[in-house]
Amino acid sequence: MRRASRLKGRAREAEIIAAVRDLLAGSRYDQFTLRNVAARVGIRMSHLQYYFATKGDLIRGLLASVAADYSAQTAQVLAQVPDTPTARFMSWIDFLLQDCWDPRTRHFFIQLWGLVESEDAYTGQLLQQFYATDISEILQLLRDLSPHLDARLLGQRAAIIAGLIEGMMLMVGSEPDDADTRKGLLAETRKQIFRIATEA
Repeated sequence: MRRASRLKGRAREAEIIAAVRDLLAGSRYDQFTLRNVAARVGIRMSHLQYYFATKGDLIRGLLASVAADYSAQTAQVLAQVPDTPTARFMSWIDFLLQDCWDPRTRHFFIQLWGLVESEDAYTGQLLQQFYATDISEILQLLRDLSPHLDARLLGQRAAIIAGLIEGMMLMVGSEPDDADTRKGLLAETRKQIFRIATEA
């Protein structure tokens, strides 16, 4: 009975987080309120607050969910490519760059940045932790690709690459989205990332 109750509770939490992700992917961050989330899920505010008592708790749950999804996607992408450092590194980079062109992904992250910036310092720390996980995943692949770089430089390069990819979300929205433009921009970006990753 308790196990069934726990499973039901986890399912409800996942439903709430999915509603938050959907809200941020299609609306402005100022629409992110507990009342709007409860309405989107179709539950009372008190029921929502049973799972996430505050807006900060909901943001923490959201970031944990997004981080877990990207970790799972990392495993899926890497399972489908040759087991060589270059193939593994570039396949993950290609996935992240393609993800930048997804309008909902781009809108979600831009609104997430605005949301976190509008909240307190605690949520800012949560976002830093989220990106620390992102950088760590790049760093693991980078170590195998460039064992000639020392630990300090590897850490710096991983942070630069993560920042470059995140910045592309802003750039691709301002570029004409035709096939030739996209292909050329992706090719040049991946070339420069590989150079940053491997240059002595």
